[in-house]
Amino acid sequence: MATKEELFVSVFPEVYRIGKSNILRSQADLLTTLKRLHNLKVLARQKQDLKKRLHKLFSIVLSDIDSLQDKMPKPKMPKAIRKDDITEEKLKKDFSKRDDIEDELKLIQQKLRELNN
Repeated sequence: MATKEELFVSVFPEVYRIGKSNILRSQADLLTTLKRLHNLKVLARQKQDLKKRLHKLFSIVLSDIDSLQDKMPKPKMPKAIRKDDITEEKLKKDFSKRDDIEDELKLIQQKLRELNN
């Protein structure tokens, strides 16, 4: 007879094999999930590093452009003809146009899906 610390259970060999294979598959799936999670962490770190590098490069390019514009002579043209003066309203209009284009594109894609179905 078994003591208080030991307990024996009789299990059919087929049920034992199925249970054991389920446990092993679960362990394998867990390990592959951990491996993919590690890869995602590495990729996220690389993405963050690349973003920082890109931001640094953009700031350098913008500073170079500003320095070049400061060195270039200013043309003496009437203000009505000058294109350098872009107002914020015009920029906002460009963004709203872009949003309108996006909305129209989505509408056209929806109509195409309806036609294909």
